[in-house]
Amino acid sequence: MRKGFFGLVTLCSALATVLTQTVEDYKVTSLPGIDLDTLNFTQYAGHIELSEINGSTMFFWMIEREVKTEPEKLIIWLNGGPGCSSMDGLFLENGPFRVNKDLSLSVNQGGWQNYATNVYVDQPVGTGFSFANTDSYMQTMEQTTEQFILFLDKLFELFPDLIKQDMYIAGESYAGTYIPYFTTKILELNKQKQKYNLQGIAIGNGWISAEHQYNAYYDFSIANNLISPDRIPLVSTNLKKCQEEVKKKNLIHIKPCEKILSDVIDSSTHDGEDGEKKCLNIYDIRLKEETSPYCGSTWPYELTEVTNYLRQSDVKKAIHAEKQTLGWKECTSLVYSALDNDQSKPSYELLPGILKKIPILLFSGEFDLICNYLGTEYLIGNMTWNGGRGFSKKTKTEDWKIDNELVGYYKQERNLTYVLIKDGSHMVPYDKPIECLDMINRFMNVGSDIVKGKKSIVGNRETIVTPPKDDEKEEDKKEDKEEGKEEGKEEGKEEDKEEDKESQAAQQDDEWSQYYSWGTTTLVFVILFAIALCCCWCRGKKPSGSALDQFGGAPQREREDLKKPGLLTTIQNLFKSNKTNAARKFRLGDNDESNELDELVIETPTLFEAEDGDSDQEEIPTNQYRNQPERIN
Repeated sequence: MRKGFFGLVTLCSALATVLTQTVEDYKVTSLPGIDLDTLNFTQYAGHIELSEINGSTMFFWMIEREVKTEPEKLIIWLNGGPGCSSMDGLFLENGPFRVNKDLSLSVNQGGWQNYATNVYVDQPVGTGFSFANTDSYMQTMEQTTEQFILFLDKLFELFPDLIKQDMYIAGESYAGTYIPYFTTKILELNKQKQKYNLQGIAIGNGWISAEHQYNAYYDFSIANNLISPDRIPLVSTNLKKCQEEVKKKNLIHIKPCEKILSDVIDSSTHDGEDGEKKCLNIYDIRLKEETSPYCGSTWPYELTEVTNYLRQSDVKKAIHAEKQTLGWKECTSLVYSALDNDQSKPSYELLPGILKKIPILLFSGEFDLICNYLGTEYLIGNMTWNGGRGFSKKTKTEDWKIDNELVGYYKQERNLTYVLIKDGSHMVPYDKPIECLDMINRFMNVGSDIVKGKKSIVGNRETIVTPPKDDEKEEDKKEDKEEGKEEGKEEGKEEDKEEDKESQAAQQDDEWSQYYSWGTTTLVFVILFAIALCCCWCRGKKPSGSALDQFGGAPQREREDLKKPGLLTTIQNLFKSNKTNAARKFRLGDNDESNELDELVIETPTLFEAEDGDSDQEEIPTNQYRNQPERIN
């Protein structure tokens, strides 16, 4: 009886706590280091209690958008780890602030709050300012997903206007595992009742497919001369062992495969001028004088100022984080350890189902090693989604320029957008804040072709807002014809001409083709026949150079199982392309049933044949970096 009574008292206490929390309780009215009156946005921050029983509480920091759009946009940002705080994103990447040496704050010109409200979440519990009893840390992705959905529901209860907004979930690194799991659950719940207005997800340098990323460690390292020649046999031997392990069971991460990255780090370790051991930065390979065995875990170097700032008592009070008494830490090893034995499948397997419903943006920095761009391209090339495998050959890579300077490359098809950002690291918004702001605005279809006073162009497209689809225009014309509205139909045709001159020109060519004389047709056939012979000769040559020349990547290997079309097929395809593929533009909604693979696609993830190592060779001891799990990704 007494037990039941005390349980009732506890429940009533929890309800009272929830009921007394209001939006105003979370409002940030002052912030050490900056005058809030100089800012164009409002902030809210604090803890949301998830469970009174185990004391789990999740921390968030919300930055309201500066410019209102219709519909309004909401970005939920997650950093990785697992166990690394999203305050990294807020103070080092796409948030509105940078911390100076004197612990004052300056405004980040690349903050994503221009057109979207951003919510930075420390999750799972135990990460950053979030906390729980240590025996309540999440151990599987299923548990982590349920906890995040619970937080999301409580956030929407507290801020009901958010649920109406177009929501995007974005993040980097191990968030490449979190986000597809969270998204899949949200889409399942929406089948029962439309509850979440999720419009897309964005993942930067994501840990999505261990299988492809482990293979990419070897290929990326060879291509960038990160492995000394004498160590290549050892690393290739460990790669083969890894591939055998993957065949047995493909999980989020495979422990024996971690040896490959350790081998690369060991190969880079050397004596520095100061007498200390040095190694490369696994998050930015341009930095080769990092203190061993950390090898980048203390980077970015502004992390010291961020830590000191967030540990100030007046800062914790301003953001309502006093409940967390241990002090802020970038990455928590206990959270990582709790998930270390998770047997969940890689999030890579969830992407095709997501792409059926919403668009996905995958972006990568050029110089990241730990979740490098080759691994991302391998998983794209070997993934089947929306009627095709990989990007089709007709989908070309487009240059992305800001102020007429090449900053990266775009590739888009069938709801998937891939962006490679030049000179970017693992934390791309840290290196390239303006570029990432332009990228996310394009993905959400907001803003213009001017980003922070600089002109932005992808391919030949200067505007960000996606033009109407061709099939929508055709439907409009059919409706006009059925209703007999001749004037409306003519106006529609004029508008079509203005919007898509290339497509109209192609259609006119097809209409005139029926009037060609027999002699002209014969001449055209002879020319096409000559072109076809030329194409067959060219395609028969073995490709050389780089499969990713435009990206500075590893040499390509031709797919052995991909049959080349015969002469007759080539001629037929040439005729078909004149009718159906003229002036085709990139659209996220385009579907391709051809299953053709482009130069980024490989049948086996490894581009290099692993060299045979001496089985009797003694293994070289590795450093202990991988045994320090506070910051893996």
